[in-house]
Amino acid sequence: MTRLRLPAGLALAALLLAACSSGPAPQPADSATLPRVTMTGPESGYAVWPSGVRWIVLSTTDGWRTVTNRTPVAVPTDGGVVLAAQPGRLTLGVLPFQALTVSPVLTSDGSTRQWNPTQLPSALAATAGALARTGSTTWAVLADGSLVRQDDGAATWTTAAAPGSLPLGDGSPTGIWFTPDGTGFVTVSRHDDGPLLLVSDDSGATWRDSGLRAAGSDVAARPPCRLGSSYAVPVQADDHLLVLTASSSAGPWTAGPALPASGQAVVSCAPASVVAAAPSGGGDAVYAAAPGAAWAQVGSTDTRLVSLDAVSDTRAFAADDDAGRVLDLALGPAPAVTEVPLPDWVATIGGGAMRT
Repeated sequence: MTRLRLPAGLALAALLLAACSSGPAPQPADSATLPRVTMTGPESGYAVWPSGVRWIVLSTTDGWRTVTNRTPVAVPTDGGVVLAAQPGRLTLGVLPFQALTVSPVLTSDGSTRQWNPTQLPSALAATAGALARTGSTTWAVLADGSLVRQDDGAATWTTAAAPGSLPLGDGSPTGIWFTPDGTGFVTVSRHDDGPLLLVSDDSGATWRDSGLRAAGSDVAARPPCRLGSSYAVPVQADDHLLVLTASSSAGPWTAGPALPASGQAVVSCAPASVVAAAPSGGGDAVYAAAPGAAWAQVGSTDTRLVSLDAVSDTRAFAADDDAGRVLDLALGPAPAVTEVPLPDWVATIGGGAMRT
């Protein structure tokens, strides 16, 4: 196992000093302070993981059998870390903590392991979907509800949409996502009327209501995806999970069969299906459904999952409520779970007691 020490650099030190003030920092939402696994290939990926009082960033190229520490040094990560990854490109957003009231964002091309630091205009939204990358552009949802963007190599962030310019109703943005064809989606959480889904077909220049409606539900941190010729949006609605599909980003949206889910389901998009883990007994049952098709159980775990990322329709990686391992899930007719223990230094590198 390799633990890397990255050079802090004078630019990063100056950035952090500029970001700090004496004001209180907002507390991150639960969705941004849970272990998360993000895969960029069949065996390659990243994880945001608790370590003592801090959050660290891990990477792998062999399905978590070996692990590298990719956490930037000299960055206070106690408030949480949001991650957006592409093959060969990693972007991290640091959530506010104590005197840090705005969010640094750091990008690495994955080859030199050097970080290019910039600073958002204010605090990053405390949700797991607050950062996204498409092509050579990084997008961020800020805590004030605005959207900002930055092209690779640029020194500053540009406001793409102020809060008043988005059709949010009484809601607030919870995440931003781009499908491989470049279609952009912004999930919006509303207290009384169910979720909104905003869509952009012009690389984020304009955003409109997609027409998705599901009263009493919440699409926060459940990324829309492209499955073949269909767009799909997983929606948690009271005690069940729905997948709404449409042939166009403008709808109309059609709900598929409901999956009973008495607790919060963890969802991921595979190439041709949506994969979901829902509470079952003391663990989770894992299901998959193609657009419009019925859910089929394709696996199970003895513990509750907090993050799930499918790398194919037959394999996924997950984080559960044991902060010392990653689960390698074989899905399908002969499901199996392989527990991959993380090295001991993962639990201690952040200092202090482990989170419980």
